[in-house]
Amino acid sequence: MKDDTNLEEKTLLDWALRLCPDSPRKRIKEWIAAGRFCLDGRVVTKAGMRLANPGDSLAMGKPEKSAVAWGHRKRIHPKLVLIYLDSDLAIVDKEAGLLSVPTENQSKISALEVLSNYLNDARGEATRRSFFGTADPVKTLPVHRLDQYTSGLLCIALNDNARQHLIKQLRSHNFLREYIAYGDGDAATTEGTWHNYLKLDERGYDQKLFAEPEAGATEAVTHYRVEEVFAHNHVARLRIRLETGLKHQIRIQAAAHDMPLIGDRIYHPSTQKAVGRKGAQLPYGFKRQALHAATIGIIHPTSGKKLKFQSKIPGDMQLLEERLKSSKGEA
Repeated sequence: MKDDTNLEEKTLLDWALRLCPDSPRKRIKEWIAAGRFCLDGRVVTKAGMRLANPGDSLAMGKPEKSAVAWGHRKRIHPKLVLIYLDSDLAIVDKEAGLLSVPTENQSKISALEVLSNYLNDARGEATRRSFFGTADPVKTLPVHRLDQYTSGLLCIALNDNARQHLIKQLRSHNFLREYIAYGDGDAATTEGTWHNYLKLDERGYDQKLFAEPEAGATEAVTHYRVEEVFAHNHVARLRIRLETGLKHQIRIQAAAHDMPLIGDRIYHPSTQKAVGRKGAQLPYGFKRQALHAATIGIIHPTSGKKLKFQSKIPGDMQLLEERLKSSKGEA
């Protein structure tokens, strides 16, 4: 006769009682609610969920650390989408206008704080139990930054060891960061490398660029490839890969090589002039630097697996490209 025991569905509470036959039903129910049981390495907290015999996949204790990708993009703020989360790190997709990290002179919320609020408020307890095996607060630690008006992917560490590992990848150039940018000018070659030296001004805000080594300046290396040319406007869509990652690096190097980014209010001369004139029209009507962090590639701090994340260019840059394709030299 066929044994249907393994096919029979029971509640998680029933299977947990079989696993711990000497414990009272009420206590088992409390343990489930507290996140003491794991199914396939992930915390389960709903005593009434029905499932077939889980066998050895149901266990007590904290879950093993594992990289669990979200099955969908989860918007956790009007300008921030969580696209990946595990016990070591998070990858978020930031819209232009949102700060990456808190700053002394800004009272506005940052991506780092948005993620911290999401993970650590009362509604995030189930997420903490599921991904971290505990309801304790989770730290959100910066690994790198994006300018406030640059959109795209940002990596955030969730513990000190992960942060150290990821920063080490940045310093050894094993942390892939690729951007899409629209340069206002003709590229000298279809692909190449910008190699300069950068030094922050006295305020610590804008960069100064030098062609040769200079006291107090840091080497800046950026690789670019022209993906498309909009000949009527002398504009190129660039795919840019950072080797080093200094403040404003892409923006000032593009400008220094006669391809300032459309919309850049600091390093694009025409945009800078337009911003200073009341009622002046910004070139191409674009209100921020046309720069998007499109790709991140890392080695996972715990598993050692290579992970790669992609982000499509946002709506404002899509409209800019449509305008460039349809216009006849109109800035």
